[in-house]
Amino acid sequence: MKGLVAVVVLVLLVGVSAFAGELATFGGVGPGGAALDEINSKITLFNKIIESLNSTPTITGTVPLIPALGHGFTYQAGERYWIFNNASIGGKIEYFHTATSTAGKYTSDGTTSTIAIDLGCSAIGFVVTGGFNFLNYGLILGAHGGIGYYYSGFTSDITFEMPSGYNKTISVHPHTGTGHYHSQSIGIEAGMSLFYPVTNWFGLGADLTYRALTAPSLTDAHGTGLDLDGDGTAERLDLSGISVQLTISVSLNLFQ
Repeated sequence: MKGLVAVVVLVLLVGVSAFAGELATFGGVGPGGAALDEINSKITLFNKIIESLNSTPTITGTVPLIPALGHGFTYQAGERYWIFNNASIGGKIEYFHTATSTAGKYTSDGTTSTIAIDLGCSAIGFVVTGGFNFLNYGLILGAHGGIGYYYSGFTSDITFEMPSGYNKTISVHPHTGTGHYHSQSIGIEAGMSLFYPVTNWFGLGADLTYRALTAPSLTDAHGTGLDLDGDGTAERLDLSGISVQLTISVSLNLFQ
C-alpha cells in the first residue's frame, strides 16, 4: 500500500517538474455495484430455508428474505495533473460499501427462535490514474483508466436459531456469531467521463467506471477463511462492477 502511494507521488512530481500544466483536485460520489456472486449464492441458500420456515404450519412468525448484496455507493477523491491540454496522470482514493440484512422471530412449541443476519462488504483503493479528453464542444468527453491496490473487508453478524417444530433436514449450517474478514488485491478500472467547465477553475461532471477486482482469500485475525454456509469451502469476493458518480473539480494553474 505504502509503495503504491509513493509511486503516485513520484509520478506527479515528475510530471510537475517536466511540464507546465494544471493540477486539478476532484471528488465524486454516486451509486455503484459489485457482483459478489459467491456471497449471493449463500444468501440464496439462507432464503430457501427462511421461505420454508415461513410456510411451515407448525411455526408462527415470518422473517423477511435477505436482499442480494452488491448495491451501494462509491466515493472518490484525488488529484490529476494535466501533462498536455487533453492528457492527464494522477492518483485517487476510492471507497465502496454495500450491506444487507434481515431479522425476525419464530415461535414453535412455546419457544421463540431468532434469525438475524447482517452482512457488509467494503473496499478502499489507492489508484494510479490516467485520462484523455478526445472531444470538446463546451462539454468535454473523455476516457480514463487506472490500476490500484485495494483493501477489501467483509463483516458478518449471524444468529440462526432453528425452531424445534421444523423437522426437515438442512444441509446449510450458517457460521453464527460475528466475523471480520479482510484481503488485499490489485484491481483495474476503465471508464468514460463527461465534464462541464463552469469557470476556468471550477467544473462539474459525471463518471461511468467499470472496476475489475477480486479478493480471492479473506481471513479473520486468526487466519480463518470466510465460510458463510459452513460447507468447508471459503468464499471469495468478486467486487467487479459499475459505478456512476457526480464529480466536482477545482483547478489551479501551477505556473501562473
